[in-house]
Amino acid sequence: MKVTLSVLLLVTTFMSSTSSGAVNVSVTVSTTQAVSFIDELFVGVTLDSSLLPTPQHWKGLDFSSQKVQALAKGLSPCYLRIGGTEGDSLTFDPTGNGTVDVNRSFTGATWDAVNTFAQDVNWNFIFGLNALKRKEGQWDPTNAKELLQYNSAKGYQLAGFELGNEPDLFPGQYNITVSGSQLGKDFYTFKKLLRSTPGYEVTPVIGPDMASITGAKSQFFADFFTGGGDKAVDRITFHQYYTSGETANLTDFTDSKLMDNLVTYIETVLDVTRRTNPLTPVWLGETSSCYHGGAPGISDRYAAGFLWLDKLGVAARMGLKTVLRQDFYAASYGLIDNDTFEPLPDYWLTVLYKRLVGGAVFSVEATVDNSTIRAYAHCTKPSISYGYMPGGVTMYFLLTTDNNTSITFPQFPDQPVDVFWLTPVDGLTSRKVALNNKQLDLVNNSLPELKPYRTEENTITFPGKSFGFLVFPEANVASCSSQ
Repeated sequence: MKVTLSVLLLVTTFMSSTSSGAVNVSVTVSTTQAVSFIDELFVGVTLDSSLLPTPQHWKGLDFSSQKVQALAKGLSPCYLRIGGTEGDSLTFDPTGNGTVDVNRSFTGATWDAVNTFAQDVNWNFIFGLNALKRKEGQWDPTNAKELLQYNSAKGYQLAGFELGNEPDLFPGQYNITVSGSQLGKDFYTFKKLLRSTPGYEVTPVIGPDMASITGAKSQFFADFFTGGGDKAVDRITFHQYYTSGETANLTDFTDSKLMDNLVTYIETVLDVTRRTNPLTPVWLGETSSCYHGGAPGISDRYAAGFLWLDKLGVAARMGLKTVLRQDFYAASYGLIDNDTFEPLPDYWLTVLYKRLVGGAVFSVEATVDNSTIRAYAHCTKPSISYGYMPGGVTMYFLLTTDNNTSITFPQFPDQPVDVFWLTPVDGLTSRKVALNNKQLDLVNNSLPELKPYRTEENTITFPGKSFGFLVFPEANVASCSSQ
């Protein structure tokens, strides 16, 4: 049975398994025409605004740590977005000596620290401003202007500014309602302020960071653009989580139906944005497995990689230009441990994605003999370290059932394949991950070599409930040769 893995990239049949216990899938990549393109900044990370106020002071995150810096550099080049609920009412207090409530303010010294860190590790800093600074129903730009002037004097070159976080949730969180059209006007006010500030004449305005686009909130989203947001935003953002961290269970993380919810969600976003801003890039501006800080004991374990890797595949296939992972540090869905700063499984997965996955995105076709897989394909990212030249193809697979799966590639007969397969060291809730059966750990606070194993076998068998990348360096795909 031949199935085209288009938007859903999901293959399911209910035939008998082979006698060997493994099931068989034959995969072909449609390389004649790319369906989308991404760049090297496609995957970014976030830090929550709650880390900024003076009393918490990053909640233990040590920017000077050799380990933290090495891990951050391992993801570069990379966007860093600092935003979140607390940011809506935070005040910039340059000296820290004023009368501002220290629990709702951040100082010039704190601001200097994050800008210096971002520069040192080659991250592109995006900041969310305080949309709840309001006066007579409109956004009050006074404090934002003070921050911009401070930035300009320091010479900090930010990659973008947001105005507010999840404005559709303001009524429930703050008992404040800002209409979509008013928010669009506020954004336009901010853009004029930003453009008048020396050094920020072309800095992108990013937003509106919607928490939900469903139901009545779809109208809020549409009103934002017709109210002035269409002329204000240079990048359109929305947020997405699959489920609540307070109720999620382990089976959710390999549930293909849950994964497919993202497809419907993105379709809804694009339906709204194409009406007024068809050419404006759309970003998934904050996302992870579960909201409310993630699911303890799951969102920071190997199992989280299924939702994360599938999200990257779906987002790239559907034309999103950036995905910002909540978050690099803190809560239950961070990429590094809150206490030791040790890298967690999704960190290693993200590093491999950034190293192997290139710009052009392709459709995949599969002939299936009893399996449920999710498969994605791109050009291979050229790499001096791996010796990859333009023309290669990278595929990544998620095997969401317990069945071992044998994958055949008739399109690339007798070609070398580099395998980067990730498995848990100790079950789906393992905090450690193995690359080709070798546990991944830092070596003297530095990243180890992430080596593939090479095979020329045209059929490769992988264990169930696992995922990984396959690189075909000699695929010689014309559309990949020019990147």
